[in-house]
Amino acid sequence: MVRKIFSILIGIISISHSYTSFASYTSSLETEKFIITINVLCSEGEVTCDDVVYTGIRKKDSATLTLKGKTLNKNCKTGTCNLYGYEFINRGTTYTIYLDGILEITQGNKLLLSEIGKWNSQ
Repeated sequence: MVRKIFSILIGIISISHSYTSFASYTSSLETEKFIITINVLCSEGEVTCDDVVYTGIRKKDSATLTLKGKTLNKNCKTGTCNLYGYEFINRGTTYTIYLDGILEITQGNKLLLSEIGKWNSQ
């Protein structure tokens, strides 16, 4: 009997942990040259996130690029930790997307592209 109750409790605990609450969300940004989808996949309550997926489609030829990245936050040492954008790195090229809709693509210190787009929440 005790074994059966113990097994049931372990099962309930396992199930409750497998349904951890997630604060994931998806947003898309459209610029002159790109349609970009940002998927943020974080456990609820995380202030910063290293599990962000960028999917960019170049309008000119429909080429697609998918990258894993992170959120960009400021003032984390003071306790506010405000989100201000996302960063994705691909072979020395950095794709930065700011919340004000600016897409910047840089390689080292060289700015390759800067475009302003419009966010569409999904």
